[in-house]
Amino acid sequence: MPTIGFTDVQAGDEAALFALFSGVRAEELAMADWDAPLRNRVLRQQFDAQRRGYRAQYPAACEQLIRLDGCPVGWAVLDRSGPAWHCVDIAVAGEYRRQHIATHVVRAWQQEAAAVHRGIALSVLRTNAAARALYDGLGFFVVGQTDTHWIMEWHA
Repeated sequence: MPTIGFTDVQAGDEAALFALFSGVRAEELAMADWDAPLRNRVLRQQFDAQRRGYRAQYPAACEQLIRLDGCPVGWAVLDRSGPAWHCVDIAVAGEYRRQHIATHVVRAWQQEAAAVHRGIALSVLRTNAAARALYDGLGFFVVGQTDTHWIMEWHA
């Protein structure tokens, strides 16, 4: 049976993290037919901007690589500093989706949060039906919305 886990991102993990980011974002943005140098430049700019933005908005957040049998297959950013933890971001590379990897990660967070009497909050793009189904199935419920996102929470 495969082993799913996560490790804190270290300085030496940036290449793996960028490769994962590039695969996920290029798919989301339908960049397959883009000129490779332009695609890589745009993805690098987005990657750097996203990481800076997360660090500015959630300075206490933990950035982790999701691993399947030791190989990086996704990433997660979780801020445990508030009264409710905040899932800032979670993504799994396309070829590893629908293998319950994200479910495993979120359930581990739920167990950890329940042990310290915390909830978990997150937002989901309203167009991302798969993510919405994942969180609905894990006991999250909608507490609000914006023009683009569902705001969801889970309580132990």
